[in-house]
Amino acid sequence: MKLISRYLLRHLFKPWAYILSGFFLVAILADLFDHFIDFMGAGAPLSQIALYYALLLPAYLPYMLPISLLLALLYAFWQLSKNSELIAMRASGFSIGQLMTPYLMVGLASSIVLLAINECFTPWATQWTRQFLHTQGASRKGSGFLVPVAYKNNRAQRIWQIGSFDTRPSSAHEMRNISLTQQRPDGSIEFRMDAARARWVDDHWWFEQTETRYFTPNDDPQGPAETNATLEMTMLSETPADFINEIKDSSERSAREIQAFITSHPDISEGTRQRLRVDYHYRLATPWLCLIAILIGVPFGTQTGRRGMGMGILFALLSFFGFYILMALCLAYGKRQLLPPLLAGWLPSMIFLAFALGLLRRIR
Repeated sequence: MKLISRYLLRHLFKPWAYILSGFFLVAILADLFDHFIDFMGAGAPLSQIALYYALLLPAYLPYMLPISLLLALLYAFWQLSKNSELIAMRASGFSIGQLMTPYLMVGLASSIVLLAINECFTPWATQWTRQFLHTQGASRKGSGFLVPVAYKNNRAQRIWQIGSFDTRPSSAHEMRNISLTQQRPDGSIEFRMDAARARWVDDHWWFEQTETRYFTPNDDPQGPAETNATLEMTMLSETPADFINEIKDSSERSAREIQAFITSHPDISEGTRQRLRVDYHYRLATPWLCLIAILIGVPFGTQTGRRGMGMGILFALLSFFGFYILMALCLAYGKRQLLPPLLAGWLPSMIFLAFALGLLRRIR
């Protein structure tokens, strides 16, 4: 790395660390204000609370990372302009393109890292923090980790109706009041099994207090019902992850999981499919805001010496707030089927990318 690049990045990374840490601190304090009584009432250990906030912060990164990067870049350019270093660099033969290249690399790397975090870590972390709040008593209306599940395995032609399913990752994912229907390839019922309880042990399901009824191809009962106190169900391919994915909130799904859900549920309504596809494109588009933040920040940052730090920050923040307003509108119109999913997810990023490139062309 060239000496000038290291010098420019040093001016960026220090304020970036301070600004991002400040945003994280505000987010933690705001959440702690809401849940402190729940934590104390449940006697949550300090280590678990610390883990909760460590896993909570990735959900804020799509909003905090781009804006903190933009503010840090504006501050870096202001420092360089205040000391006339930017003018000296330009006089020494460095073009704006050369000076902004290290910052563009940071923006590109931040976008790629944020995309990877959103796909591989944030969905799991969001689910874990939600379940942790339920176990600490944040949900006053009952056990929020016990939920009913309706699941259809199209490939195996099985239909599940589960009265309550324990979603906690540390549990045996106990199920109660299960009704399992196995269909034949022609759609007729082969058998229906009712069970009072089921647990996931040793990588397969164990059913308890079962009653199984078999049917002819004409759906007529075939013989008396079979009862068992305990039944090992090694033939079932469904895992707890399948049921958890079925009931996940949109914020707990990665783009890959959203696409897999759409593929495995061909019978969902067109409105639901549209909303999921909008979320899919939104997941893929938002990380690139880090790169767009750099492209917007460079033209505003080079003007801070003449207009002042305050005006540069004001114009840049107004641009960012405009982006989020446009994003909210596009998502709303997309989920109401007034915009195609691809356009709803990517249009704000494309508009602001064009806006940033237009500003860059005006730099002298």
